[in-house]
Amino acid sequence: MPTSKKLIRQHLMLQEKTRAETDRLGLSAGSFQSMNFVQSILAEEDEQSSRKKKRDFVHVLLMKKKTFVTVTDAGGNKKTGASAGCLEERKGRSRLSRYAAEATAEHVGRSARKMGVKSVVMKVKGTTSFRKKKKVILSWGEGFRGEGVRKKSPIMYIHDVTQLPHNGCRLPKKRRV
Repeated sequence: MPTSKKLIRQHLMLQEKTRAETDRLGLSAGSFQSMNFVQSILAEEDEQSSRKKKRDFVHVLLMKKKTFVTVTDAGGNKKTGASAGCLEERKGRSRLSRYAAEATAEHVGRSARKMGVKSVVMKVKGTTSFRKKKKVILSWGEGFRGEGVRKKSPIMYIHDVTQLPHNGCRLPKKRRV
């Protein structure tokens, strides 16, 4: 935590930088022009933030026996989602297969298209094989596109958020006999 002396020193340095900047631009510190300059910078930042698209996120959670696919907005509010158990044609042990994961992703892709989702960021989590992850991602895109094979993919990028231990937990002490 910074001490008060460091905070004061940082504040003075910041004041000197702003004075140098206003002198460089030919503005006096107390004039209304400097205030207009600050307001114009703030207006530019607002324009830039409004230009950025609010992308939706597709969270895919793949486990050995479960699959969850959820579409959320940028704030984390759930728009739509499903699991392998939600599918009517898959019951019993067939929900556990990789085909059930693909069918779930395709189902959520169709419902996301109906909701008007434009572009998404895929977040894939799970310790399953890369092949299963790839098939689920492709089937989501296939469900989203529907019949339009030539349509551009809505997936902006894919991010694997699986937690990986760098070295793992410390092992228990070895037993001495």
